[in-house]
Amino acid sequence: MNKIDSYNLKGNISKLYLMSFFDGMWFTGPIFILFLLDRGISFAQIGLIMGGNYLMSFIFDLPSSIWADKYSRKFILILGGIGLILCNVFVYISDSFTMFFVAFCLAGAGNALIAGTYNAFFYDSLLSVGKEKQYEKILSGLLKYYFASRIISSIAGAYLYHINPKLPFLWTAFADLSYIAIAFWLKEPMRKKSISKSFTQIKEGLVFLLKNKLVWKTIVIFSITGAIWDVLYDYSQPAMEASRIPVIYFGIIYAVGNIFGLLGASFYSKIKSKIDWRGIMILYLLIDIIVSLFFGTQIAILAILSIPLLTFSSGSFDIFIGSIVHNVVPSSHRATTLSIRNQMYMLFSLILINIISFSIDRSSFLIGMLVSAAIALIVLLVFLRVSAEKVEVAPTE
Repeated sequence: MNKIDSYNLKGNISKLYLMSFFDGMWFTGPIFILFLLDRGISFAQIGLIMGGNYLMSFIFDLPSSIWADKYSRKFILILGGIGLILCNVFVYISDSFTMFFVAFCLAGAGNALIAGTYNAFFYDSLLSVGKEKQYEKILSGLLKYYFASRIISSIAGAYLYHINPKLPFLWTAFADLSYIAIAFWLKEPMRKKSISKSFTQIKEGLVFLLKNKLVWKTIVIFSITGAIWDVLYDYSQPAMEASRIPVIYFGIIYAVGNIFGLLGASFYSKIKSKIDWRGIMILYLLIDIIVSLFFGTQIAILAILSIPLLTFSSGSFDIFIGSIVHNVVPSSHRATTLSIRNQMYMLFSLILINIISFSIDRSSFLIGMLVSAAIALIVLLVFLRVSAEKVEVAPTE
């Protein structure tokens, strides 16, 4: 590797920090479910809209990651950013269920293109400059930028919504445009590219996971856990509104929540050294159960406390699952294998969002949250049963 290539690859890390910052500028985060409800969209229709989002992620995730493993991860990251911009533009110019559905499908496709590819690109950038052993430490730094941006955009998003309900979508589109602009300047890391045919690539990715049954089971359970988290985060807005918390305060509440997400990312290594990876998985599931019950009460203080709990757990999601996958999967199949995990997560999200949305529409918000808590409890009991085996995870620096 010549000096220029080495310099450019080291520059990838600083560019990824900036991309993480703009990725966190999610001005719609505190309000998008309320926006849909205020436009006359029912919970069942929200289930369909979000279901379309998850379905498109499910469809596009593996093909895009196979292409990324075989050809260019940078191109896939740029394409994913375009999908996110189109989503926000479509919502900004429309008020119909059909256009909202199309917009969130585009977001699902965009997120699918970015999900596994970004993590694989990041790890290979570290690998190319000999810093792969610092994966958890540097990823924690990236997440600090991400959550710092979320703190800012949460406050700004609620304020913008108060001025004009569509402004948060326009501002998020500009943030996504900045993300793409930086991605153009990334240097593709040198790596062993897959020469397998597409179906063989999927099969080989599964083989890497199935060689360690506990890793496979953990990834399945983690995917369900993340799906429950997603539904709870989506419905945190109607939960707070039902608790009679004014929308103008949502930005502050989510900003405080994102501070806890930042803490979750920052202190992950210390937490893991105290309670190990099994304890962390149990903690994730317990938070899902507690938050479901808190939201169901529709008591303001419990709804407010739930946001920091949710974001604290999500702060270390990527570090937790990435350290497991990167330890057992080679570079040539890393994006594909991460996408297999993402596909499971999206499939479970598609199922759960519709089950819980249907429960709310047919009965009450409380029943929907009790269903969520019951699912999380079942998953916890299953995990306790299967987690007796040993599993190797990447070392913490």
